Amino acid sequence: MKRSRTLLISTFFLYLVSAPRLHALDIPNLPAVTKPVAGTVIVPPDAAIRIVTHRGEWSAFFSTGGGDAPFFLIAGQLENTSGKPLRYVKLQFELLNKDGVVVHRDYGYNRQAEALREEDYEKGKKSLEEMKIDSVAADAQDGLRFFFFQDETPEFASYRIRVLESR
Repeated sequence: MKRSRTLLISTFFLYLVSAPRLHALDIPNLPAVTKPVAGTVIVPPDAAIRIVTHRGEWSAFFSTGGGDAPFFLIAGQLENTSGKPLRYVKLQFELLNKDGVVVHRDYGYNRQAEALREEDYEKGKKSLEEMKIDSVAADAQDGLRFFFFQDETPEFASYRIRVLESR
C-alpha cells in the first residue's frame, strides 16, 4: 500500500516539480517552509557521477476538501561523469537527527529511472531491459528527488543523499 501510494504521488509529483515554484500558503501543520534544511552528500570515488545541486524543503499537496498532505522533498541534479551512458543511479535518502544519526531512510533512483521502484521490477518479475529506462548520456545531467510524508516521518534536523550504485 505504501509503495502504491508513493508511486501514485510520484507521478503527480513529476507535474508538481516541473511547474513554476509555489510559495508557502497558510498551512497550519507545515514545518518551517521558509527555512532551508541542511543536507550533505556521499558519493563513492567509483560511482562515476557527481551531485551537481541538492536541496531539502517542506511542501504540501493540497486537496479540494481543504486538507493538506505535508511532505519533505529532497531534490537536485546529478551528472554522469563515467564517460559512457548509465542505465540508472540508485540513491539512498537519509534523514538525520541533530546528532547526525539516521532516523529514517529510503532509496530511489535518478528521475529517468524512477520506474525501477515498481513492484514488478523489484520482485524480479520484469528485467531492466523490460523497464525501458532511458540512460543518462555521458556528461549529461538528470534530476533526483524523493519525498517523505510528514505523518510517516520522525523528527529530523538534516538530510543526506548517499549514492549506492550507478550502472
